[in-house]
Amino acid sequence: MATLPSTIPARLEMRNISIAFAGFQALERVDFTLEGGSIHALIGANGAGKSTLMAILSGTHNHYQGEILIDGEPVTIHSPRQAKQLGIHLVQQEVDIALVPTLTVGENIMLDRLAEGGQLCHWPQIHRQAGALLAQLQADIDIHQRIDRCTLAEKQQILLARALSHRCRFLILDEPTAPLDQHESERLFAVTRRLRAEGIGVVFISHRIHELAATCDRLTVLRDGRRVSDGPMDGLSSGQIIEKMLGHPLDAIFPPPRPAGSGETLLQVEGLHDDALLRDISLTLRKGEILGLAGLAGAGKTELCKALFGASPARINRGQLLGKPWKPTAPHASVRQGLALIPEERRKEGIFIHEAIPMNLSVSADNTFSRWGWFNAGQARRWAQQVVDRLGVRAAGLDQKLQRLSGGNQQKVAIGKWLRGHADVLIFDEPTKGVDIKAKQDLFVLIDGLARQGKGIIYASGEFSELLGLCDRICVMWDGRIVAQVDAHATDEETLLLYSTGGTLP
Repeated sequence: MATLPSTIPARLEMRNISIAFAGFQALERVDFTLEGGSIHALIGANGAGKSTLMAILSGTHNHYQGEILIDGEPVTIHSPRQAKQLGIHLVQQEVDIALVPTLTVGENIMLDRLAEGGQLCHWPQIHRQAGALLAQLQADIDIHQRIDRCTLAEKQQILLARALSHRCRFLILDEPTAPLDQHESERLFAVTRRLRAEGIGVVFISHRIHELAATCDRLTVLRDGRRVSDGPMDGLSSGQIIEKMLGHPLDAIFPPPRPAGSGETLLQVEGLHDDALLRDISLTLRKGEILGLAGLAGAGKTELCKALFGASPARINRGQLLGKPWKPTAPHASVRQGLALIPEERRKEGIFIHEAIPMNLSVSADNTFSRWGWFNAGQARRWAQQVVDRLGVRAAGLDQKLQRLSGGNQQKVAIGKWLRGHADVLIFDEPTKGVDIKAKQDLFVLIDGLARQGKGIIYASGEFSELLGLCDRICVMWDGRIVAQVDAHATDEETLLLYSTGGTLP
């Protein structure tokens, strides 16, 4: 594969970029300029067109209008291969799309070289090169391990290592810190600063507003497919950035405090453990309560969520659900018993990405859409329209495939599919990952509303501010165990971080 030197900073320009999908105008005459040796933030609400613009730049969409220039010379980008030959590399948000699960870590990092063909592979050298790239990221990952055994955070680092395997001139990072904890994010920022010093231009897409001001040099804001702001980052506050993104000031992001619940126990778990990570997990969830699960990446939050839903094998000493003896067995049994899971990897586990909205919203519903073995598609569409209106799902129409929806709207559909059934306990695993600030606010209102209806909510997140703003109690996880349980209204982020790193209060 042809690669280009990155010693001399280059200038990339996108002029008057427009693109439509099935009649929906996703981008309209957008200009974007990226200077080599800079970190450029690209932000906007979900559906604003950020990922679409970068997909054009990385060769995913070839039916766009407008032109792309590098150092003033027009270039043709109609495929990912052409983009890479020009030194443009994308590390995308949905990591599983870009990885081959049956290959090893090292093979995935060096995948582009392996795909070239026409040459013999020297496997020891391939793995040495992959190991050296991971070492640049200070990532401790076994290069001989299969991808399907890696965590989400590890997969993100593997994709970044693949991008570094090329001498790229322009690097696009789409929500790169979404699966990372604070320590891993800081390590990524150090890498991006080093790349900037080497003359590489970095596009940084993130909904974590506080990261942008500390990391980026310039800021471009998209809204409804148009560029609405472009300029230096220096001097902008988080509030100003949010206002540019939304077009108006953001009201208080968290709902007002809920009245105290009845105290009735919905779910009780004693002594849950598995063969890999979880050890002696005990917790109680009450009616109308939002119970937080705090922890850094790898602490066991996702493993616990899946174990409670029966999606991964686990054993339990004693369990009770809705006043009856209970133990997790399988997802289909959990649904019948009144449990629901909104998983962390929504595209892989929470939705059917290539199906339309009504199918996704009706797949977990009770049997009210069926009669005598016949599925009532009209009734399902009417229900889907009600959910779309209620949750504010932005789509061109009900028949739009979920792959064309933004991350926040996909998440709303992943939640909405449970609103038809009789779930009393809803488990949310990192529900705001890759979701913009306004969509977060919508999700908080929705989750708060479910608690006010008497539902029990388990909310797992590494975003400690969200846990403090939304939850009643918080269980902190470290190394597969619950190491502390605190009142959310009487603690702070520093205390949660202390417990989540294995520390204890003096």
